[in-house]
Amino acid sequence: MTLKTALATAALLLACGPVLAQTATQQDATGAMTTQQVKTATVQFITLEPAAAVTSRILGTKVTNAQNESVGDIADLVIVDGKTVQAVILGVGGFLGIGERYVAVSPDSVTLVRDGDGWKASVNATKDDLNKAPAFDYKKKS
Repeated sequence: MTLKTALATAALLLACGPVLAQTATQQDATGAMTTQQVKTATVQFITLEPAAAVTSRILGTKVTNAQNESVGDIADLVIVDGKTVQAVILGVGGFLGIGERYVAVSPDSVTLVRDGDGWKASVNATKDDLNKAPAFDYKKKS
């Protein structure tokens, strides 16, 4: 199973069902009553394959290249429209987290396979390729 397939499955979970709008009334900071739209979704339960990748288990996965060199780790995912995985953020460079920077790659660029109880990720890029890639700059929540 590729990372794209696993992530697409996870993304579909985020969009499983029509969104319904409801009106809720609440008090604002001044004490006045305000009305706002609250969105709720119809819950649909699904059965996943045992081999499905869940985000909590793939974040931090070491990434290797074709030469079996460690080139980084999976640091994050970028989800757009609340349902589509647009990019995999790789932490590259540095040593023990010092000097590490982030690059965004297409989910199609990452191969993710089961490795015993965990996962193994690989990309077809050298350390130099990843170090020269444009940086993905964001503030991660601690």
